[in-house]
Amino acid sequence: MYYVRHAITLFVLLALAGAASLSIRLARADAAYREGTPEGVARAIEEMPGNAAYLAFGALQADYEGRDATPLLERIVALTPRVSAARIRLGLGAEQRGDFVVAERWLREAYGVDHQFVPRWTLANFYLRQGRNEDFWLWIRTALAISYGDRRPAFDLCWSISSDADEILTRAIPDREEVASDYLAYLIDHHQVEALAAAAQKVHGPDLLLAATDVLLDNSRYAEATAVWRLSGRRVPDGITGPNFEAPQTGHGFDWRRFRSEGVRHPFPGRIQLSGQQAESVELLRQFVGGLHPGERYTLQWKASVEVPGLTWKINGEPAAEFVASSEVAVVSLWYQRPLGEVRAEASFDISGVSLLALH
Repeated sequence: MYYVRHAITLFVLLALAGAASLSIRLARADAAYREGTPEGVARAIEEMPGNAAYLAFGALQADYEGRDATPLLERIVALTPRVSAARIRLGLGAEQRGDFVVAERWLREAYGVDHQFVPRWTLANFYLRQGRNEDFWLWIRTALAISYGDRRPAFDLCWSISSDADEILTRAIPDREEVASDYLAYLIDHHQVEALAAAAQKVHGPDLLLAATDVLLDNSRYAEATAVWRLSGRRVPDGITGPNFEAPQTGHGFDWRRFRSEGVRHPFPGRIQLSGQQAESVELLRQFVGGLHPGERYTLQWKASVEVPGLTWKINGEPAAEFVASSEVAVVSLWYQRPLGEVRAEASFDISGVSLLALH
């Protein structure tokens, strides 16, 4: 029994001695690492050669100093078999040296151990730089499929490689609502008008669809605007929408747009207030009116609750009460124009019964 107790005591003492030695080494390594110098990091690695964080910092310092970080990165790979970062750095380093076969192998291996966004994004950029367009489209789509945050850099890459909107939509944009919505917003911001209608087919959010409708209407793409307007849940436009400014009022697309400016207020739909401080010529209301028949003559009818000198309706930018439709859509707008020799109007009035009647 004495020998057993003696052996246990010896074992405990040896374990404590080992722990103390390890603690000392850890402290020395940590102190050296905190110096932040290449020499200090090298001593930290020497003390603790299995510390991946020390190796990673040493590799970063080697990169900054123009030294070859490959040996350190390869040691990290051996220590962290399920981590992609060192593999990506090895791949990019090989690409920089012109060894594209090795670069691709490392980047593919990074994806093999990590199917998250960064390896996919890195491969897409690699293939773009290599001019391997087929591989680029494959990897940019798979990257976007799981992407998060700001996706504009990915969309920029797509438009840098192709100006074909259909190709980008088909080959790069996955059927994922968040991505499709961000892409439609990107197209609106970059005024890629020709791409809007097709991209809108992947989107369900009404606000973005209404914004896309506005851009299409403002660029006279009436058939596409009508299609996107329908996607937002609205009926096919057929004459004046909301002749009495009835709800719901979107303020977009084929609905009334109300213009606020100095001296002009719209307390609620259909009511306009002029303070007398408004501009001498100012637009108050506008609507893109759809469902017209080209070549047919129309007359505009409307009512105002009080007579206000200077109220003028314009059709396609020209003062008119009658007109011949040149397309299926006409722009109808209400303006205030100060009559010559009179002071600016100060009034509050309601507009109602706005309609376009065909003259047969």
